[in-house]
Amino acid sequence: MTEKTRAIAAILERAKHTHAVVAEKTQGHDPDWALFYAWWLVTWSELPAELGTTPGLTALAVELVRLDREYRAAARAEPWPEFYARELLAWSGS
Repeated sequence: MTEKTRAIAAILERAKHTHAVVAEKTQGHDPDWALFYAWWLVTWSELPAELGTTPGLTALAVELVRLDREYRAAARAEPWPEFYARELLAWSGS
């Protein structure tokens, strides 16, 4: 795993913990989770700096949903933040 992949995976872990606090208010049900993640990642994290670009919120949310479906569709030993990090780097062209 590259240093950039590790950095983005750590950012995604922080997003997960932040979202967990928010999701407590809805007993864990958040149909708009991807929008929250996209907003937090673009607005409050170092993701744009790591990617070398600032993704649009809608485009990032759509990509997060795609990654979630792809990750869940296959039995993966790799933790989701690592998978997402690698895929987000490829998606952004970094």
